[in-house]
Amino acid sequence: MSKHEEMYKLVTEYQSSGLSSKAFSKERGISPSTFSYWIRKKKEEDHPGGFVEVDTGLKSSASAMEFIYPNGVKLQMSSPDLALIARLVKLY
Repeated sequence: MSKHEEMYKLVTEYQSSGLSSKAFSKERGISPSTFSYWIRKKKEEDHPGGFVEVDTGLKSSASAMEFIYPNGVKLQMSSPDLALIARLVKLY
């Protein structure tokens, strides 16, 4: 069994144990920070982030979009491009 498989198996056991991650990792002799890393890694693999296309059923001729980042930077697009939008969101 690979390290990856072994740790994912432990994470699955932890999730059904009812213990805190700190208590479970201590019981198994694993560093709490290392175990937290594997919990996070499994969660990201089980539930990958991303965009989902939503069809609102609305039709509009206006296709301009504006993004305003928390730091005040504004980006304006004349036509929506989902791949570009995804890259712009990840930049922040």
